[in-house]
Amino acid sequence: MPGAYEMFPLGLRLSHLALLRNLDQFARLSRGQGGLVANRPDGSQTLSQERAAEYVVWYDDFLGVHHRGEDEHLFPALRKHSAGRTTDVAHLDAWTHEHQAIYRLGREMRAAGQRMADGAASALDEVQRLAAELRQLLIPHLKAEEEALTPANLRDMIPEPELARAQLAIPRSQGIGAIRMAQFFVHSLEPAEQRALLGDTPWFFRKLVLGALGARRARRFGALMPVREVYL
Repeated sequence: MPGAYEMFPLGLRLSHLALLRNLDQFARLSRGQGGLVANRPDGSQTLSQERAAEYVVWYDDFLGVHHRGEDEHLFPALRKHSAGRTTDVAHLDAWTHEHQAIYRLGREMRAAGQRMADGAASALDEVQRLAAELRQLLIPHLKAEEEALTPANLRDMIPEPELARAQLAIPRSQGIGAIRMAQFFVHSLEPAEQRALLGDTPWFFRKLVLGALGARRARRFGALMPVREVYL
């Protein structure tokens, strides 16, 4: 079974894909009669502005959990075990600084989503503008993380049990909210990606929490989810 040195970079890469894929979903929205139209590759689907605003909030929550998990759990663990390695510390400091701009854009997009729910005529344009700005900011940031936090580099930076502890601390810090974040995550992944990341998790979690319970969210937000089905 793969250990933390393999699974952490995999989860990092897939969470980054989730962040970018959902920004693409916002770009596909257009105005329609009585609401919005999600112009999906598998066909267009209508939804209300209120429903789209709820999904923007869910996205911002996932964005915040992802980066707060790094700031509060992963990066402190890496700093502790990378003492004296100035290159590693410089990377972590730069990423922490970049997170502040990422948080700001996420909050602004969330507020624009609320204005969209309230019926503001220009709010969809604002959501899409902010989504484009956030995408432009995220791409080099995420690429730098993936290039630095490889299995080989992590072996030099931190003992594997400490990396595993930091990784597990992120969902544990969310309490029951971790389920909601996992549902968002899994519906952002293609079938093979879902299986690679979560195929070894307990049946109860895969089939009930992500499958049966997650299906309720899929019915509510399927127009915007990158992947509507769970294939675990």
